Amino acid sequence: MFPPPVDHPFIFHVLHELFCFLFVFGGAFFLLWYYLRNTKKPVPLVTCNDDHKIILPLKLQAYERFVLFLERIHPSNLLMRFNNSDLTSAQLQSLLVRTIREEFEYNLSQQLYVSSHSWEMIKNSKEEMVALINKASMKVGEEGTAADLVKAILEAMVEKGKLPSELALDEIKKELQRM
Repeated sequence: MFPPPVDHPFIFHVLHELFCFLFVFGGAFFLLWYYLRNTKKPVPLVTCNDDHKIILPLKLQAYERFVLFLERIHPSNLLMRFNNSDLTSAQLQSLLVRTIREEFEYNLSQQLYVSSHSWEMIKNSKEEMVALINKASMKVGEEGTAADLVKAILEAMVEKGKLPSELALDEIKKELQRM
């Protein structure tokens, strides 16, 4: 009826050991994979959107402050604020230069939020405005009046053409449009 059983103890023994090995290590691998997959917590990242919400208002405020700075150091605006006939040219020069430097120092920290090119233009416009005032003051001399200095500054402004503060203002506007 039935054929006699074949006795292959070595083959069955090897297959049994191989099956046990695969079962144990396969199960361990599966458990480890399942554990790592389910316990891996995503690292909270600041997304561009969150970053944008934080930085954009600060950038806009910096640009606004630099626009205001550049407008305030423009000779026509500066002279309108400080034109006093009781001052000498040296007193007016000192007042104008000090005002420009104080305005600049007040806005110094805002450089973090503008491009390096815009920042250089803003610095250069400050330096060139101080130089323009100093040259006009030297032209008038210390015995001149404030009115003489105002006239010399306005003449230098006309000779110069487009002032550095106007160029920096144009650059800031372009940069804002790119944002």
